[in-house]
Amino acid sequence: MSDVPETFFWTRHWKSILAIGTATLVATGIFVALRPKSSPPPAKKTQKRVKPKAATATATATPTPVSPPPADRPKYPAHLFPEDLKSLRPEDRARLAKEAKDLGNTFYSKRMYADAAALYSQAIVLRPDAVYFSNRAACFANLNDYEKVVEDCTEALTLDPKYVKAMNRRAGAYEALNRLNDALNDFTSVCFLEEFKNQNTMDATDRVLKEIGKQKSVAVIKSKQIRLPSEAFILAYMDSFRQTSVHIPILLGFEPKTEGDKKLQSSLAHIRDRQYSLAAEECEESVRLGLSKQFAGLGYNIRGTFSFLKGDASAALEDFNKAVEVDEHNVNTLIKRASVFMERGDLERAVEEFNRAEQVNPEDPDLFYHRGQVRFLTNDLVGAAEDYEKALSLDNTMVYANIQLAVAQYKLGNLGDSDVTFTKALRRFKNSPEVCNYYGEILVDQGKFEEAEGMFEKALQLDSKSPLPYINKAILQLQWKKDYDGAIALCKEAINVDPLCDIAFVQLAQLQLQQNKIEDAVQTWDQAIAITRTEPEIITAISCREAAAAQLYTQTHYPDVVESIRSKMV
Repeated sequence: MSDVPETFFWTRHWKSILAIGTATLVATGIFVALRPKSSPPPAKKTQKRVKPKAATATATATPTPVSPPPADRPKYPAHLFPEDLKSLRPEDRARLAKEAKDLGNTFYSKRMYADAAALYSQAIVLRPDAVYFSNRAACFANLNDYEKVVEDCTEALTLDPKYVKAMNRRAGAYEALNRLNDALNDFTSVCFLEEFKNQNTMDATDRVLKEIGKQKSVAVIKSKQIRLPSEAFILAYMDSFRQTSVHIPILLGFEPKTEGDKKLQSSLAHIRDRQYSLAAEECEESVRLGLSKQFAGLGYNIRGTFSFLKGDASAALEDFNKAVEVDEHNVNTLIKRASVFMERGDLERAVEEFNRAEQVNPEDPDLFYHRGQVRFLTNDLVGAAEDYEKALSLDNTMVYANIQLAVAQYKLGNLGDSDVTFTKALRRFKNSPEVCNYYGEILVDQGKFEEAEGMFEKALQLDSKSPLPYINKAILQLQWKKDYDGAIALCKEAINVDPLCDIAFVQLAQLQLQQNKIEDAVQTWDQAIAITRTEPEIITAISCREAAAAQLYTQTHYPDVVESIRSKMV
């Protein structure tokens, strides 16, 4: 369907509509916070089992019943099935059990899984051992009897709680049975036991996490309240179009012909005044009352815009399609329809839409700015910078195009050009907190912490109701002073000023994980899920929440292992 990178939806929050920050704490993997810094490159091979002392000698596990082999089967040596087990000495039982296991291995290598299982069963009867249970589970796995796989692996883990092979095998069985949270708990525990050195296990963990996110998102989306997101998100989106700054004053001067036209002009006035809830209500009413041909396309455009902001991509696309039917040459509508395609991960159709818009008007600054955003998000930084420069050549008053060009230049390694672009933007847009915020992020990335702090303080002076400066200051406190408590307090302040800012909850959850406050992190992820807008973002938030819960499971069951991993982070 598309070439949108998988990390796109992991980093696409309200900030990315403007510019991609360089100092975000958001993890792009599952266990980044707990992976030892000194870990060697991940290996493909599972580590060998270290057998616990005396684990098998005192075992009392009850073996899973298996039908005994037919008496006329000469392939099973009779001496492996002694009639009077109680008369055998422990060492004789152990010797016979090993013989039975070795013969079972021979059958297994020949893919004679039922015969192998019978031999492993006899080994268990003779002397219960975690390896024998795990081997029989392997037979059941090949026979697609996953319930018995779980049962046998559980017996193995009762005998040897850190038996990685049995735990990994049980995780696979849980996954086959669609018991995904159980699978995730086991895969996560294996990751810790292997010290995150086995890429296969980490890939399996990610795979299960994504599937959990997809499955659980269905119920979340079904019950989710459709509402406008964070005001900061709306403001960022609206102000990224010249429709807000340039076109609205012109449209308000048109003569309305219907009551619907009047309502739509009222909606535009509310957008101008940043009263977005009222604007959405008035726009909805304008369409219901009926719009003249002059205003019809605009009405569908604005209603589609609010649907998009609410995370209802289907409703947005329906309205944008209607707007195009009324006015196929409206570049603003074409750009917004491209945004819907990007939200859905359909890069090919988004590019087609931008190409169509360019054919309509190759001199529209918004076109080049928003196409630059798509190129930026898909890591085409050279193409993105070219588009931002083109947008600015057409209208150099676009604050976000200035910001994004500077960020693109920085990511391309053109530090001098980036600094010049930011410096000019600071002079040109003296009252813009956004320039201060993003320049501050660049400074943090360069380790210029005092200068960055000054930028964030200035941003707060310009707009104390924006959550972004608080979030950036939290990141600064962590990287500069290792002040986790201060960083957490700043994230909570960001939530206080904007309770619908999902990225504030995301950053807070990450900080809580790094402080080993996993229960708090799980609760914070729950709050993030409740306010997250789109399906891809909901899936990601759920996956992160379940990853934290699985880490809590592992910490509860293997506290020494988790503590060992944490000690290697220092």
